[in-house]
Amino acid sequence: MGNARTDELRKAVAAGDWQTVPRLWHVYATAIREEIEHRTCTQARLSEAREFLDWAGRVAFCARAQAQQQLNAIHAARQYDPEPPHPRSSLRAQL
Repeated sequence: MGNARTDELRKAVAAGDWQTVPRLWHVYATAIREEIEHRTCTQARLSEAREFLDWAGRVAFCARAQAQQQLNAIHAARQYDPEPPHPRSSLRAQL
């Protein structure tokens, strides 16, 4: 499934580190682009990229579904308690 070229990308995607993924993807895609330009890119390399993108897409879709589920739960909970309680101040003034 994974290999040394996609391991860090897979770890970032699996962890939901959506700030790191674009940077790692840029490095990975640049290497493929250079291989294509130098005509050294193999069918296996393109298959590796396709398999990674398929996997990452499924993971991102699941992460989005989980986030949507959490938002739905928050929305439902607010129907029962629309005003969150105001935190009590721990500072007391005495005269």
